[in-house]
Amino acid sequence: MPASDAVSPLSDDPGSRRGAHRRALVTAGPTEEPIDEVRFLGNRSSGRMGLAIADALLACGWRVTLAVGPIRTEVPTHFREPIPGQEIDRDDPQARLLRFRTSHELEGLLRRELPQSDLVVMAAAVADFRPRSVGEGKLRRSAQGMTLELEGVPDLLASTVPSRKPGARVFGFALEPAERLEASARDKLVRKDLAGIVANPLETMDAADVDGTVFLRDGRVLAPGSRLPKDAFARWLAGVIA
Repeated sequence: MPASDAVSPLSDDPGSRRGAHRRALVTAGPTEEPIDEVRFLGNRSSGRMGLAIADALLACGWRVTLAVGPIRTEVPTHFREPIPGQEIDRDDPQARLLRFRTSHELEGLLRRELPQSDLVVMAAAVADFRPRSVGEGKLRRSAQGMTLELEGVPDLLASTVPSRKPGARVFGFALEPAERLEASARDKLVRKDLAGIVANPLETMDAADVDGTVFLRDGRVLAPGSRLPKDAFARWLAGVIA
C-alpha cells in the first residue's frame, strides 16, 4: 500500500462546524435476509462504526439521518424516529433515525433519502446473497438437511446512483483481506462512483481499534497515522469527509 498522508483529527473549534444546514445520510449495521419467518442470513456487523460517524458529523453541525439495521448496540437517544403517520420534516435540525432490516428495505430507504442528502456514508454491511424464496412460517428441522438457493443482492451504492443529489459526496467501506484490500478498494471507488472509500483489513474485524485507510477519487490516500479506537477514528474520518 502506498505511503499515506496523515491528517489531523477533527478540531473541536466552532469553525469546524462546516456542515451547518447540510444533510448527511449515514447507514450502519447489517442486513438480515429471511430464510423463513424465524431464520435469516446475516453477518457480524455491530453498527458501532456507523453510529460513531453519525455522532461525529452531528458534532460538525450536519443534519444527520442515521439509518440502522438490526443492531444490538444502543442508538444514542438524540437520534429520534419519525412519529408514525406524521410527515417527515427534512428541515428539522434534530437528528433523525430510520430503520431497515433487509437489503430490499435499505434499497428503498436509499432511493427516498439520497435525493436530499449532500453527504452519504455507507457504513452498513449489506449481505452479498439472500434466499431466492422465503419459507412460510418456520421450516421444519430435517435430518436430511436443507438446501438454500441464493441470489446475489444488488450493489446498492451502484444501483442507486441515479437517485443521488447532484454534487453529493458519497463514501463507502471495503472490508477485505490485507493482500487484496487496496485493489478491491480502488475498484469499488470507480465502480460505485464514490468520492472516497474507507478500506479496513479483514484481519481487524471485531477488534476494538480500527486500522483504516481512505482512498479518495482525486488519487489521495489518507490515514490517521496509527490504529485508533472506533470513536476516535470516526472523529478523524468526519474531519476528512465533512
